[in-house]
Amino acid sequence: LVMANLEGADLRWSDLSGANLVGARLIGVELEEANLRGADLQTAEDLLQEQINSTLGDSRTKLPPGLERPASWA
Repeated sequence: LVMANLEGADLRWSDLSGANLVGARLIGVELEEANLRGADLQTAEDLLQEQINSTLGDSRTKLPPGLERPASWA
């Protein structure tokens, strides 16, 4: 999914574990309960903290600068 334009996509409950989302445009993407364990989102565009807060992630999930790992990510 490198450089993919996912604007407005409904990815709720999707398994994106290990996905390479480098440069992906994620404005308005629904990510509730999406599995982002091990995913690379370091250069994803238009990703908000509110979107990340509703996902499942882990220590391997790479987030863009300025976004924090939610407390729910054990």
